[in-house]
Amino acid sequence: MQPEAATFAGSTKIHIARLSLTGFRNHTQTTLELSPGLNVFEGENGHGKSNLLEAVYMLAIAKSPRTSSERELINWRLADSGGHVQVLGVGREGDQTVQAQIDFDVSATGSGNGYRKSLRLNGIVRNSSDFVGHLNVVFFEADDLEIILGSPSTRRRYLDILISQSHPTYLKSLQRYSKVVTQRNHLLRRIREGSATNDEMSFWDERLAYEGAEIVQERHQAVQKLSSVAIPTHDELTDGDSLSLTYMPQLTESGPGDASPDLSSHSELVQTLTQGLENARRRETGQGVTVVGPHRDDLSIELNGQMAASFASRGQARIIALALKMSEASVVESFTGRAPVLALDDILSELDPGRRRLVLEHATKFEQVLLTSAELGAISGEFLETAAQYSVREGKVTPVAG
Repeated sequence: MQPEAATFAGSTKIHIARLSLTGFRNHTQTTLELSPGLNVFEGENGHGKSNLLEAVYMLAIAKSPRTSSERELINWRLADSGGHVQVLGVGREGDQTVQAQIDFDVSATGSGNGYRKSLRLNGIVRNSSDFVGHLNVVFFEADDLEIILGSPSTRRRYLDILISQSHPTYLKSLQRYSKVVTQRNHLLRRIREGSATNDEMSFWDERLAYEGAEIVQERHQAVQKLSSVAIPTHDELTDGDSLSLTYMPQLTESGPGDASPDLSSHSELVQTLTQGLENARRRETGQGVTVVGPHRDDLSIELNGQMAASFASRGQARIIALALKMSEASVVESFTGRAPVLALDDILSELDPGRRRLVLEHATKFEQVLLTSAELGAISGEFLETAAQYSVREGKVTPVAG
């Protein structure tokens, strides 16, 4: 019998009570009963502790944070022998539960050539936009430095995941907008080739401006909230470095931020985007792509008044990433009314003891923390004393007696 659907409105505490992995990467069969508080997974690199957190995060956002090729997630040796490939999590809030399940069906595609992925909530098949947001997880790993040092698309993805976990309807807006851009680009190429006319563009301009304005509004609100938390958090972790975050919407062809409408006004945004599309018509037709709209937005991250991507050291970038991720958890909680699970993948190794303590003190204020580490010495005794500890060796997870 499947658990009943959970309603989390007004809730403040939720944790993942059970995690089951079958045929997921190197976990052939792992089942864990997890408790609230700090859960520490210790093991050498390459033995599967990061895979645990990857699976947990997938239960929140419906896809892997580490690869765009989901074939890499499947243990094909198990799958080819008829084994079932599945990630299953049970979140618990008081007496209520929500069961999130991801299945990879390889039986119909034959011998590792493909798979069919399905998402279920409480046993009911859902699409991604209805799946995301029922279990909230904030995930931090070393690659999150790319939020600061990488391309604008990485920062857009960071914002989109944050907002999608907070506002389930946002993901549907993104999906609609993506379809509009695809159709509009196709029409632009036809106009360039002479098989269509500019008159046919009016409908797609209208749809892009409307859907784009919705996304810009949500991103603007999220960055405002994120900035209000991340700046003081960053101050705690540094010795005087100053952080600033600025949302840069692409409302004209000139570049992100080169327009000044009221970002909280949908009507002003629609008007500005419509004008921006009209002004960019010649350029867009020549290139065959849409150059105006939130698919070109950026998040400006400055350290001491300079672009962090160009001037921050790797150590400074790591502290900024930590501040953003720690603040993300608070933002999700403020929007949803419930504290997310924190999944922290080996984040302490490159920090000094003082910052390790600050990070753990902040993290353990949340209902549940899943922390991996290659060395337990990076975690001070006062935190280990109350933590549930697990050893991870060759894809097998063993509880460690306290």
